[in-house]
Amino acid sequence: MATIVELDGVGPTIGEDVFLAPTAVLVGDVRVGERTNIWFGTVLRGDVSHIEIGAGSSIQDNAVIHCATDLPTVIGTHVVVGHGAMLEGCTIDDGALIGMGAIVLQHARVGAGAMLAAGAIVPERAQIAAGVLAAGVPARVKKELSGSALAWTGRAAAHYQELREQYLRGSRVAAGRGERPLGMDAQRNGPMDAGRSPAH
Repeated sequence: MATIVELDGVGPTIGEDVFLAPTAVLVGDVRVGERTNIWFGTVLRGDVSHIEIGAGSSIQDNAVIHCATDLPTVIGTHVVVGHGAMLEGCTIDDGALIGMGAIVLQHARVGAGAMLAAGAIVPERAQIAAGVLAAGVPARVKKELSGSALAWTGRAAAHYQELREQYLRGSRVAAGRGERPLGMDAQRNGPMDAGRSPAH
């Protein structure tokens, strides 16, 4: 099951129907909305401020999300954060897609429905407008998204909702001579209860 760490009496709060991969790590004030999926190797560290993840979002394998002193990281609903991405003290608006290995730094904002290309870096305090494709180091707007390109971000989030349901329904992890399911009901029977409060 996922590693859940309470810090100074504050632990993560997990919404309903969330998939947490067994190797995910959540520390401190991390607020996870319902139907979110958080994948293998992901680290969410809410120690010096909080992390908020909206309903239906996907935090993919090996992503690292943390905050800065008094500067939370806020991720909207139906956001996709790609494999190996890093977010620190930033805001990602609803429906945005953060590409694999991309980095978003303090006080930066990625607008609703925007797409940040793989490997791009959004510098401190930079603003990426809603509904655009941004790429490069530093990230710059390449074009406005429309039609199928704009719809693609929504399809990516929907795909990971299907995977979330599949893993909650049918996945098991081997443990010695036995197995245990990976669904939230199974996780709630163990250390997952540390720091749990009603869903935000």
